[in-house]
Order: sequence, then C-alpha cells, then structure tokens
Amino acid sequence: MTIPTITKLGAANRQLTTAIRMFFADGDAVAVHTLPCAAREIYEKHCRKAGQGRMFDFVQAGNPGRAEKELWNLLNAARNFFKHEGDSLDQSIEFDDTMNDFAILSACTDCATLCSPHQPVEVQAFSIWFVAVEAPDEQAMAEADPEDANACRTMQTQIDRLYPGLRTAPRAEKKRFGLRLLDDAVAGRLVERSVPSASDVQIALGVFVGLQDDPALA
Repeated sequence: MTIPTITKLGAANRQLTTAIRMFFADGDAVAVHTLPCAAREIYEKHCRKAGQGRMFDFVQAGNPGRAEKELWNLLNAARNFFKHEGDSLDQSIEFDDTMNDFAILSACTDCATLCSPHQPVEVQAFSIWFVAVEAPDEQAMAEADPEDANACRTMQTQIDRLYPGLRTAPRAEKKRFGLRLLDDAVAGRLVERSVPSASDVQIALGVFVGLQDDPALA
C-alpha cells in the first residue's frame, strides 16, 4: 500500500479552503480560527523567503509605533490560546466569529501572493466577499500605501454598485451571500482573468475575477 504524500502548499491550501467552507456554513468559530492561522504561517514564511509582500507588511506599515513582536502577539493571541495548554483549564479569552474575518483574509492574501493566478476558488470567493461586506480602514491603507488606498476606493465603489446594501446588512445575510459566492466559485461560474470586464473584482495585482454567466448574485 502506497501512502500518499502532501506538500506544504497542499496542506496550507486544504486548511484554508476548509476554513472558508466552514466559515460560510456558520461552523464552530474556534475550529474555523485555527485552520487559517496554521495555513497563514506557512504562506507567510514562504512569502518572506521568496522576498514577496505579505499581509503582515501591510499591518506593520499601518502600525509604525508597534514592534514586530508585539504585532505578532496581537495577531496570534487567539490562535496561541487555542493551541497551547496554558496555566489552567479555567483560563479564558475574549473571542467571537468576527475575528475570523481578518484571520482568513490574511491567509487568503498570502495564498494569492504565492499561488496567483491559480489560487483555490475558495480563496477567490472569500476575497470578493470581504471586499463586498467590509468598510476599509482608509487611514491605515493610506499610511501603508497611498496608491493601494486609491485602488481600494475604486474597488469598493465597484463592489457597492454590483452588490448594493451588503455592507450594512446583518452578518447572517452577509454569510449567506458568501455561501452563494462560494457555490458559484466551486461550480466554475467565477472566472479569473488578467484583463477585467465591467463586472469584475480585483483580488490581487493584475488578477480579476468575474461571473461567467450571471453578473448579479444578489
């Protein structure tokens, strides 16, 4: 019997895509959190080895007054709590599902950097979903990269036109929209291309994703 092998990239991708599916299906928030954090660690370290930009670079640029170790401690606080034994079983931490949004986005961003233009379709779906439902921190973006901030404003305007009302919708409705996006991605109705059409969303530098058949998901 031959035992199959799994690459580091394959393991990271499987953890991240499983987390995205669980997230949109409203699975357990703690279980969801551990998977993208594990995947992100693999992506992030290989981005750094390859000299490629990481999500952490954006976080660091937006928080110039904080040391790198302090930022990592903040980003990994919940992950470390769920992962390590701690001093007692009665220890606790403040945590809810909204904290998974950024954890998954961080992993998706570094995944797209390493895998573009062939990142998993789940990553494409989550990237579009996040842009559609979240209001960006414009000050942090401007401090990190004014050019990127302008590009994000343009993207947000486009998203609001395509999917009106999502940013102010209840979280349950936002997730239902994400689940529909995910279904479309898995079914092959999200098409990745280098030259955008009017209904596309940019998910990475020079990478655009749009609906193949029906441009209106809502």
